[in-house]
Amino acid sequence: MIRTKRAHLKIAALTHPGMAGKNNEDRYAASAFRLSRSDPTPSVLAVLCDGIGGHQAGEVAAEIAVEAISQRVADSDGSQPVQTLQDAIVQASEQVHDFAASQGHLQGMGATCACAWVIGDRLYTGAVGDSRIYLKRGKNLHQLTTDHTWIQEAL
Repeated sequence: MIRTKRAHLKIAALTHPGMAGKNNEDRYAASAFRLSRSDPTPSVLAVLCDGIGGHQAGEVAAEIAVEAISQRVADSDGSQPVQTLQDAIVQASEQVHDFAASQGHLQGMGATCACAWVIGDRLYTGAVGDSRIYLKRGKNLHQLTTDHTWIQEAL
């Protein structure tokens, strides 16, 4: 894919640390592309990762994951978005694990992940953990992902 300076969609990002005094472990990136020189179809990738609270260096895990996912998608040709997102998330998880293993004091670090990839007018998503993806249609919000939590599993 070829990076572009402007996305074909409006993009906004905002992060909040949550409870007072909590370290903000959110990391995110948004990237705009066109598929190739011969295919000008626009593409936008948005990635959000949030360090797992209470674990070592969640912000480091989140940063590694955002970078890994963004790079894997950028290196793709956009022809298999579902498989690319799945592979990108798995690769990011492996990179976080490997980094933690190489730094003994960071054992157990991790992050949630929510990815939205729009190619032309089609939306592809991937998520792990409790970072959610919503679709806004008019004045209505529709939750597209299911939290990977003990509570959600019990429900």
